[in-house]
Amino acid sequence: MKKILFSILAVLTIGVSSAQIVPKPKSESYQGGEFVITDKCALVYDAQVRDAAMYLLEYLPFKQILSSPKIMDGDIQIALNRLMDEEEYNLIVDKKNIRIIGGSYAGVFNGVQTLLQLLPPKVYSKNCKFPIAIPCCTIEDNPKFSYRGFMLDVARTWIPTDKVKRYIDLMAYLKLNKLHFHLTDDEGWRIEIKSHPELAKVGGFRGGDSPVFPRYGKFYEKWGGYYTQQELKEIVSYAEQRNIEVIPEIDMPGHSKALGAIKKDILCNYTPSGNRTNGLEIRNVWCAAKESNYALIEDIIREMSGIFTSDYIHIGGDEVNMAQWCRCPDCQRLKKEKGLENENQIEDYFIARTTEILTKYGKKPAVWNEAIEGGLLPKNTRVHGWASIKKCLASTSKGYPTIIMPGHYFYFDMKQSASEPGHNWAAIFDAKKVLSFDFTKQGFTAEHLKNVAGIEASFFSEIYIAHNPEKSDYLDYMLFPRLTALSEVAWSHTRRSWDEFYTALKNIHYARMDAMGVTYRLETPKVTYTNGAITASTTDNSTIYYTDTRTGKSARYSKPIATSTPWAFEFESRKGTGISKKTGSKEYYALQKPQVTVTSSIPCSEKTPMTNAAKYSNSIVRTTRAAKAGDWIEYRFAEPVTCREIEVMTGHIHLRRCNLLKGYIEVSYDGKTFVHTADFDVAGAIIKPTAAVKAVKITATSNSDAEDQLVIQSLKIK
Repeated sequence: MKKILFSILAVLTIGVSSAQIVPKPKSESYQGGEFVITDKCALVYDAQVRDAAMYLLEYLPFKQILSSPKIMDGDIQIALNRLMDEEEYNLIVDKKNIRIIGGSYAGVFNGVQTLLQLLPPKVYSKNCKFPIAIPCCTIEDNPKFSYRGFMLDVARTWIPTDKVKRYIDLMAYLKLNKLHFHLTDDEGWRIEIKSHPELAKVGGFRGGDSPVFPRYGKFYEKWGGYYTQQELKEIVSYAEQRNIEVIPEIDMPGHSKALGAIKKDILCNYTPSGNRTNGLEIRNVWCAAKESNYALIEDIIREMSGIFTSDYIHIGGDEVNMAQWCRCPDCQRLKKEKGLENENQIEDYFIARTTEILTKYGKKPAVWNEAIEGGLLPKNTRVHGWASIKKCLASTSKGYPTIIMPGHYFYFDMKQSASEPGHNWAAIFDAKKVLSFDFTKQGFTAEHLKNVAGIEASFFSEIYIAHNPEKSDYLDYMLFPRLTALSEVAWSHTRRSWDEFYTALKNIHYARMDAMGVTYRLETPKVTYTNGAITASTTDNSTIYYTDTRTGKSARYSKPIATSTPWAFEFESRKGTGISKKTGSKEYYALQKPQVTVTSSIPCSEKTPMTNAAKYSNSIVRTTRAAKAGDWIEYRFAEPVTCREIEVMTGHIHLRRCNLLKGYIEVSYDGKTFVHTADFDVAGAIIKPTAAVKAVKITATSNSDAEDQLVIQSLKIK
């Protein structure tokens, strides 16, 4: 009995806090008192919302389930009130009953999610036992935006059906209601098309004997997967029960390298030289002039329309390499015949033809913001503004319904701090910046806001493939708690301050994510080195651990560590299922920057000269062709360098692209004789010199990856 009372009091202590519900509801009040759910309570539901009742039953093991408009004392009721807005709900808890009343299935489901947040965090493990006490309260709520989305890229990195369903669940907990499903891109085709089975059976895999070349990772194996139409229908049904609309994307006319590798006849009518790519085909744009292409598009859209219940199909339109149309005599003839002014209007023509097909099958087009630059697309085209705030403002100014998702706020593949993995082309940001997004401060007027259709976050998965996606928690780490902050921006009429939001995360929502099994990102420990000792601290009540990188031994941090070698220690924090990035003191990151001359057998671009690799910065060298076996890069120091280690890398600094795949590294201690020191692969190599180094040389033993250039970086010398 004492245990039960303690549990009830604990729930009440949390329940009276307005920080308990994420995203923040429109109105909530707590009256005092409680309702206790026991195994004698009945779950009573309107027949039209049976699926929401069955969903709640997954978390609360009610023994009595009734479809009835009547409610008795002790019941939990789920009901409709058609006078309310679609996603509006009221949750009323008094000493006799719990009632969830929504304007539609969507509103009822939103109320169910709020009810779950009033329960102990353990409920999310689906192992919560009765009795459970809930504080008496009244919550009246509806969303700020009807479109609250998340885009998941499964084309660059394959994500199996069960994992997709898991992320649908995680979205549902946060009242996000649109899954933008990025199914095709240069690196893969993930949707079964029965009239063209080769698209998925071949294009769903890359590397090995596949004509689709490996990119970004897993270079030495055939790897990938695709969704059957039955699996996609299951995903759609699973999402609909959770109030989530699945909006599929087939990215075209650009981003179609995988498709072009399978069906070369979709490409433009010219033959590239292949001199820069070691003979590999890297074109990725549909020819706009071929009637056969529109017949193929119709086959694809016809079958997609039978799978996806959304009114929309996203048809891409971004980053089209229009130089391919410029070189195509057929596209140039089309341009002249149709009176098109430029290649942007060729894209308009392509999208207009595709839109006609969509309309035939009862669907509407969604596109990326570049697609409206030709000026010819109809105003009912939904635009996803990804490139910048400026592009979002331009789209809304022109009258297009626009999904706001600028990369420097809502691209969750971006780094969360300078030393963490991720992209950095848009910005480096954490959940605090996501929560700070403000339409007024970004220049949106009342007229702009009339055309804001919603908000969306995205995760493009180029980097994910290099993080062992079958086993790693990288995707969780990149999304949470940023996706939690996004939900508040998209839902809440009045947003919490960062301090209030962060308090809710630390004190309540992290425990929920523990129960969900989410590997969320914790605050990075603050590490300093003064007076011969390293000190580490955090403010999120996490436990700090440290590792001596020389021995690999780890231990719990409890007090300052006295040492004369601060560079050897790295720190991380843990709390529940959450983890922080590994970090150290400034000495841990300190690099030597000796004067060096870099030369190579591969010519470099005039815009990115070889001197860039001598700057020890983010400056890179781009060569004028891909590497071949026998090519080399040499770093020669002005004076011999004494160091602990040298990290040697090629390719972009933040992802594995334009890499040397295989080779070996030699070191010269006298400037004349070179000694084989390490083998080199796409991940690079770290060498530990035995004396002062005069030169370092990389020699390729294979061609570089399927690109038209190699990227050369500076050395990292510690």
